[in-house]
Order: sequence, then C-alpha cells, then structure tokens
Amino acid sequence: MKHFTRAFVITALLLVAGTAQAFEFEKAKFEEIAKNTISAALSGKIDNVDAVMADQKKLIALGVAGCRAYAQEDATHKAMMELVASSAEKMTAMSLEQIEEAWHEGGALAEIGVDVDDIEHFGTAISLMDAVVHPATAYIALQEYKKTGEAELLVQVKDELSEVLEHMSHIH
Repeated sequence: MKHFTRAFVITALLLVAGTAQAFEFEKAKFEEIAKNTISAALSGKIDNVDAVMADQKKLIALGVAGCRAYAQEDATHKAMMELVASSAEKMTAMSLEQIEEAWHEGGALAEIGVDVDDIEHFGTAISLMDAVVHPATAYIALQEYKKTGEAELLVQVKDELSEVLEHMSHIH
C-alpha cells in the first residue's frame, strides 16, 4: 500500500508539474530573427528587402502562435489575445499611422472594451501582443523603405524590434 501511495503522489506531482508549464512560444527563434533584422537595419542599407520582410512575417506567425496558446491558458486576456491573433494579417496592410493608433495606442483593444493602460506593460499579454504588433510595424516600415529608400525607416525597424526584444526578456 505504501508503494501505491508513493507512486500515486509522484504521478500526481508530475501531472501538476506538466500542466504548470508555460504556454508554447518559440522565444529563442523569435529573438534570433529579430536580432538578425536589427543587424540588417543597423547596416543602413538592405539589399534584399523582400527577405527581411519575409522574416517579419515569420516573427508575426510566432507571435500569433504565442497569443493563441496564451489565450488557452489565461481567460483574463483571452479576448485580447484572440483579437491580436485574428488581426495580424490585417495589421501588415495598415499604414504606419493606422497601426500606431490601432495597436500601439490601444484603439483596437478599446473597441472590445480593453484599456491597454490597465494591463501590465511588461506582462505576458502585452509582451505577446507586441510580438505581433512590432514585427507588423517593422514590415510596414520595410515596405515603405522598399519604395523610398529612406534610411529613417530602417531606424524605425530597429526601434520596433529592439522594443519587442525588451518585452521578450520578460517572458519566462
């Protein structure tokens, strides 16, 4: 009987430990792609803009996957995470001004009754939202860079991804 009890307790602990694991988010892969993009932006000239834009799409996809996984784990932020995930593709079609108002300033969240100022800035929910919003903004800036060649747009790409990397440092 003693062995049964010990085995039962160990099994129960393993099950609890398994369910306590954090949601799935490929943070290391996200950080690697973001750092590579920052390096490219810092060079001051990107020859293959399409490849760097494709990398932003990869970052967005990783962010969306993280949002969807977190939505399953955190009922408090579920609506927000689902909105971010379902809006990701539309974000890349916005102008820099539109994405600023809708996502950086929280306009899109306000439409579903979420006040971005009520959410911990470096908490998981905002950090995952930013894992979609900042690469989408970088994508838009890269589209503009492709058209104009304006170096200031590369500074924005660097800034967007540097900010999201700070958020990544708060996800464990």
